[in-house]
Amino acid sequence: MKTPDQLAVEVKQAFETINQESMAGLPIVNPMLEVDTIGFLEHEGRNVGIIVTPWLMTLAVFPGDDDDWRDVVVGTKASFEFPARKYDFLANEIDGIGKYYGFALYSPMHEFEHQPHAVASAEAFLEVLMVENENAENELDEERLAMFLAGEDMETIKQKECAKSNPVVDGETTLSDAAPKEIDRRAFLSGGFRPTA
Repeated sequence: MKTPDQLAVEVKQAFETINQESMAGLPIVNPMLEVDTIGFLEHEGRNVGIIVTPWLMTLAVFPGDDDDWRDVVVGTKASFEFPARKYDFLANEIDGIGKYYGFALYSPMHEFEHQPHAVASAEAFLEVLMVENENAENELDEERLAMFLAGEDMETIKQKECAKSNPVVDGETTLSDAAPKEIDRRAFLSGGFRPTA
């Protein structure tokens, strides 16, 4: 099996070819972004990492030495377990790379204003992905997740939720019965993250 660093370079090259030859000028492409591979590492005998492109951000799992994915049909599903939780992936194939499984984190990518924004979101997802989540059955708060991926930091999200919990009526703040809950980034990211496309 290739090292994570070796594979990351090859995957980046393969997707850069797709970007230049097949995606140029398409409406789905965010011209402010570029192809990158984020946080490639070995997990349970397979290489795992996030692929960032101007049209898609996906968590990818590549075959290990004990895997024979030659007969895997593109579009079929498989589940992979991570410390945070289990995810259902779709099989895909890329010229020069071969078969892999992908879990779409974000598509299209127009919410991202620049490359560091997209990279930071990918790194944040990986950070919680590899940490055991004690609340894996919690439902995903999609509004909260959308704010995070749109670049909001945790403090800003907390302030917005606090404002919703304590609405202003006739110029005065009305306190809710319960104090706003502290936001746990690990809980809201790993509690049910699913593809948007």
